[in-house]
Amino acid sequence: GTLPGATMRAAWFATPLSRPTAPVAPSFTQKSRFRGRQTAVPSRHTPPPGVSSSMSGDLPITSTSGRDLPMAQAPPTTTLPRKVWTVTKTGSLAGLRLDDDVIAAPGPGEVRITVKAVGLNFADVFSVLGLYQATPPTPFVPGLELCGVVESIGVPREDLPSGTVVPTYSVGDAVMAVVRFGGYATCVNAPVHQTRPVPGGWSFEQGAGFLVQGLTAFYALKGLGDVRPGQKVLIHSAAGGCGGFGVGICTAIGAHPIPVVGSDTKKKVLMQRFPEIPTNEIIVRPKKGKLFGAMVKDSVRAIAARLNTPETDMETASACDIVMDATMGDFFKGGWDNLSTGGGRYVVYGAADLTPTGDLSVWDVKGWAKLAFKYLKRPFVDPTNLPGTNKSVMGFNLIWMFHKHVVLGELLHGLLQLNLDAPAVGETFAFADAPKALRRFQSGATTGKCVLTVGEQE
Repeated sequence: GTLPGATMRAAWFATPLSRPTAPVAPSFTQKSRFRGRQTAVPSRHTPPPGVSSSMSGDLPITSTSGRDLPMAQAPPTTTLPRKVWTVTKTGSLAGLRLDDDVIAAPGPGEVRITVKAVGLNFADVFSVLGLYQATPPTPFVPGLELCGVVESIGVPREDLPSGTVVPTYSVGDAVMAVVRFGGYATCVNAPVHQTRPVPGGWSFEQGAGFLVQGLTAFYALKGLGDVRPGQKVLIHSAAGGCGGFGVGICTAIGAHPIPVVGSDTKKKVLMQRFPEIPTNEIIVRPKKGKLFGAMVKDSVRAIAARLNTPETDMETASACDIVMDATMGDFFKGGWDNLSTGGGRYVVYGAADLTPTGDLSVWDVKGWAKLAFKYLKRPFVDPTNLPGTNKSVMGFNLIWMFHKHVVLGELLHGLLQLNLDAPAVGETFAFADAPKALRRFQSGATTGKCVLTVGEQE
């Protein structure tokens, strides 16, 4: 069926990674004019538990066109059986079906990965519900990130731009990967430049929770927000995956995070992970958005007081330098009103307020009406007022980075250089329980990263 214009726009606006059209990588048949140059990048790789000791030690990562990727005596040509979760019909999690499938040998510039863990993201929920414009036609396999072991290696690619970071692997190495769909599978072919070795001491589950949410937070705060030491940063959904990375990035850089969480229980979880954050600087989001602005002001003033800000400077210091928001709705105004007029940056990467709480079929009139009502009430910022207020609103879509190979490598390098703690894995589910896991994730009651684990028999 065809949805009303405002309702369809609401669906697109709700999507955390909205309206991408760029492919993961250029066509393998594309002729490149670039030649590679070598640039060593340090690796922090040691194998997760259960991986062969032959994997231990550093894995070289080079910036190259791909010609140095090690291969077997001949390129792999065998296919392998696998299991995949297929979306047969959008609009409901009931449209997910577990299928037997066959995966081809890895193509040029790819590695075939035996998957051990799959990370869940809100884009998965939106794609299954049909609210994600980038979703492929049904049937398709959802999923953006995974972690596992290299099973085989394709021939190198000759057409990658100069400066593309291409890790060097051997069969059996533990890797984490980001893909544009296709992650809900027991075996995946992934572009090598979209993979990284699993950092030392990390589990497969932690590796499956790093790339998408870590890059999202890093690009929001560093790429767009230009976060600097001493700045005050309001971070929504701080007990979740992206928000947790945001808090960790701020503390690593020397900025002052103001975490926003949805409940007292989530506040306790956050304080266990970041005990250095004073309790009066953490906001438990109120039910009514009109109360939020005063709570932000109190938290910012608490930081200013802790830093012994002179009373004469208190008013200027009592503002956020950056807001990292994937909630929006009634809570936008409280952050915007407390954003610094000294060049404050409001970074938007989603709108959880517009997320349906359950399935959303084409014929669900009540559900679509509710979504349309929220869309019509969404916050507005008049661009003509921005020069006078000296603030900015920025939005981004991480999936646009997938085809910007060099930029993606630079972002990953910057993120890894912070030496952040491993992602907090909140809940794990068996691969066979993907619909149950997505339903739980959709509820908003989870903390940390939700992960599917793949057993030996799957």
